[in-house]
Amino acid sequence: MLTLIDPLKRALQIRPNALAFIDGEREVTFAEFDQRCGKLVGALRALGARAGARVAILANNSSQYFEAYIGIPAGGMVVVPLNTRHATPELVYALKDSGANILITDRTDVGELADVVEHVIMLPDAYETLLATVEPAELGEGVAETDLAGLFYTGGTTGASKGVMLTHRNLIANAQHWLAMVPQNEHDRSLVMAPMFHAAGSNGILAAIWQGALQVPLGTFDPSAVLDLIEKHRINITLGVPSMLAAIAEEQHANPRDVSSLDVLIHGGSPIATEVVRRSCSAFPSTQLIEVYGATATRVDWDLLNGLVHRPLELLKN
Repeated sequence: MLTLIDPLKRALQIRPNALAFIDGEREVTFAEFDQRCGKLVGALRALGARAGARVAILANNSSQYFEAYIGIPAGGMVVVPLNTRHATPELVYALKDSGANILITDRTDVGELADVVEHVIMLPDAYETLLATVEPAELGEGVAETDLAGLFYTGGTTGASKGVMLTHRNLIANAQHWLAMVPQNEHDRSLVMAPMFHAAGSNGILAAIWQGALQVPLGTFDPSAVLDLIEKHRINITLGVPSMLAAIAEEQHANPRDVSSLDVLIHGGSPIATEVVRRSCSAFPSTQLIEVYGATATRVDWDLLNGLVHRPLELLKN
């Protein structure tokens, strides 16, 4: 039986003092990450959260987001990542529909969202103050693989967003399939460019933790910053939506960086235009492009049509 604490346990066994995250000037080792996840669970329990409690997060990518994403389910609670692009009515709906009574956010003005939940924890200051007041809780105690780990709200063909219910077993299986699709090891360096509220990004996040690999979260998307981080940290894997690929490809054509380290560029979330594929292939000639889709409501498939990678697009029409 595996739950979301197990990838972190493995990282602690093989590389406890290795860097798990570089977040701007902030560096966090796997041992520190484990302690902080435990402290977050302790803090949430001090606020009254118990097993099965829904805890929402509305924030840009950061090292604290990783703590919420792993720590909340590892503490027996349910993480509810909210779409930062949603308007207030959509966010209110998701909070009410999920039953979340705690919101972690980096928004300076939460407005009527505060009326829906019992507690609002502001990032980074109030969050850090809260963690400083408690001892770390034991992670994984009493948590089963069939327990609900997260509620991921995704658009449907009709009506409001639907909360996809993913168990620990679902997310672990996704990470395992991800590693079969994109083999990773402790030497990998991932840029977390796609917003972490989307389940597609979570697959790679768990896989990287499992292998004890470094991850670099990008708070706000900027194509120039993406290329700078790839060059600075020798990033070799990242994931984004097609509009992100289009932007970084054009930036690379206009202002080339050394992106020779980038081995894999994964895209999903919406259909990708033929021209974006062409421009991306020419901007990143040594990089493998991989497409994923339906990653919130379904799963990552380990069986790929590898023979089609980088072949002429005309062949794909047949």
